[in-house]
Amino acid sequence: MNRAGLVLVGLLGTGLLVLAVVAAPTRGDPALASFPSTESTAGPGVGAAARWLAATGRPFRRLVPGAADPSPGETWLLLAPAAPLGEGQVAALLDWARAGGRVVWALGPRGEASQPVLSRRLSVRRVPGGVEGTAGPLAPHPLFDGLSLRVGAGGVASDAPGARPVLGEAGRPAAVAVPLGRGELLLLSGPEPLDNRSIGEGDSLSLWVRLAALGPIAFDERALRPAGPPGEGVARPGAWLGLQLGLVVLLLGWALWPRHGAVRPPPPLPTGRTTRDYLASLAELYRRAGAEEELAATTWRRLRLALALEAGVPASLPAGQAALRLGLRAPAAVEPLRRGEAALARGGAGILLEVARAAADVEAARRRRGR
Repeated sequence: MNRAGLVLVGLLGTGLLVLAVVAAPTRGDPALASFPSTESTAGPGVGAAARWLAATGRPFRRLVPGAADPSPGETWLLLAPAAPLGEGQVAALLDWARAGGRVVWALGPRGEASQPVLSRRLSVRRVPGGVEGTAGPLAPHPLFDGLSLRVGAGGVASDAPGARPVLGEAGRPAAVAVPLGRGELLLLSGPEPLDNRSIGEGDSLSLWVRLAALGPIAFDERALRPAGPPGEGVARPGAWLGLQLGLVVLLLGWALWPRHGAVRPPPPLPTGRTTRDYLASLAELYRRAGAEEELAATTWRRLRLALALEAGVPASLPAGQAALRLGLRAPAAVEPLRRGEAALARGGAGILLEVARAAADVEAARRRRGR
């Protein structure tokens, strides 16, 4: 195509884009992707849980700005609210719980500092230390009994009357139950047990089943984002129109700019490299990036999840008990299972290869047993 044709195509395409932008409705707030919103399918969101609730016929609703507080019988989820609640809002929430309601409040990245009024009323404080991982129950509680859940770094504590740790580890609880009148407030150190990253790990789905069994769920998203000027974060057609006009200028400049010679041919591809060479290069890249142990842990989690779904070996079982349970169905798979657990615990260079081989040997032993 000659230069005049390129200019014509550019003008026509740009005109159509501008028309589409001007005629299109204003888009929603993309900043919700980084918050625990039912509208977000990113890692911090809870869109996966909302879609599962809808697919299984379990009632829930999303509380947007301007909506009333949850109705009696609902479970009030307040997940990492960034905008601080005022005295009146906190009083209404606590009164609702005292009347027999259940509130689940998960702290955000700033801890109790993001909700000074609510933290003061419940004597909440952040417990530093620790790393992200899994946690089990600390005391009997109908929501957490027998579950292994993913939790973030750091813990949470409350000096409110009757408050007791129910999940995590001694000295660094990840969940605290605070009795309020005829109801209860569950305080979580973060939304990690409920977000999209955890929905397929551990017993997160079992936690959602138990929450939904208590009644309809109300996702309170009225305070998810920090307070800001009206309309902040909303895409405006004028801004997109300016962007399109800038693209027109760039396209015309490219079409009219003089050319200097023919395009150089691409460099020849290297020859003589084998699959082994590529794999060695990839392994070296993993080692330099420091991702070998993380990839090994991910590979092993996938194997344990497959064993839970196909062989009846729960992912929360310790290594010794998992080996005994697996040995009843596929004795030949016990040795590679123990070998992989030992390599994962030892860590260091070469762990990814050892764990991947052990996982492959477990699967091969199970397939032989099946035949």
